[in-house]
Amino acid sequence: MAASIRIGIQPTCWTNDDFQEIGDETPYQTILRETAAAGYEGGSTGHNYPSHIPSLRSALDAHSLSITSTWVGTQFSDPDKHGATLEYVRGQIQFLKRIGATDIVVAELAGAVNQMRGKSMFDDRPRLNEPQWFLLARGLNEAGKLANEAGMKLSFHPHLGTSVQNEDEIDRLLTETNPELVHLCLDTAHQYCADVNPFKLTSRYVKRISHVHLKNARQNVLDDAKKKKYSFFQSILGGIFTVPGDPEGGIDFHPILTELVKNEYSGWIVVEAEQSPDKTPTPFEYATMARKLIRDCINI
Repeated sequence: MAASIRIGIQPTCWTNDDFQEIGDETPYQTILRETAAAGYEGGSTGHNYPSHIPSLRSALDAHSLSITSTWVGTQFSDPDKHGATLEYVRGQIQFLKRIGATDIVVAELAGAVNQMRGKSMFDDRPRLNEPQWFLLARGLNEAGKLANEAGMKLSFHPHLGTSVQNEDEIDRLLTETNPELVHLCLDTAHQYCADVNPFKLTSRYVKRISHVHLKNARQNVLDDAKKKKYSFFQSILGGIFTVPGDPEGGIDFHPILTELVKNEYSGWIVVEAEQSPDKTPTPFEYATMARKLIRDCINI
């Protein structure tokens, strides 16, 4: 079982793709070097990584690293953007296939507020009507079919500030999409912050999970975010996210990881946490902290 699990870490532990000024002074060469030094096998693409595939391959090969996936924001629930979204996904699948990745991770961003600095990620996020749910499910099935034909898996990421965030919305999306084509990206912190128990979600959908973002959350910052109606940007600056193993985090990862291994999960488990604003501890120290937690929990 252990041989089928690969452990990665996102470049967002050093930088931030939504708000690129956070950690943007960190070159991708540093991220790749520290990713390998901390004991990881790879990570997703970052906004400052080379888009030229031979250059990217050379940089990865220098550290024996792989690309886990890339971040793809869809807008299937917007009827005016449905077709363009499908073509965008097709292009991302082709890119990922050329660099040897097997996963594409998507989140529905039509109407989303996670990239809007002045909108509450809880109060101002979109809610889908019936036609929009139909369009979203149809688009994800179409995109999942494209991924499947390319020998890849499409995983849907429920994300704070979007239309698929809480438990009812996750359940509905997974019910209305084809389980052979649309899988679940478990993101422990996004689920935890949306009052979805990440262990219970893991247990219920363990056979549907094909990609894991292992991410921690600080309860005191989460409480402030809800009370003071923080945006996603304000929450990140406040330090809402951290890595597994950080004693300030509120998520117990041992039962989640144990449940995945017990059910013979096969795929990437990827540590994720937005850049620490004060860089104390450093991103490398956080990466090492998280890697130790995974080894302690499941000996991988």
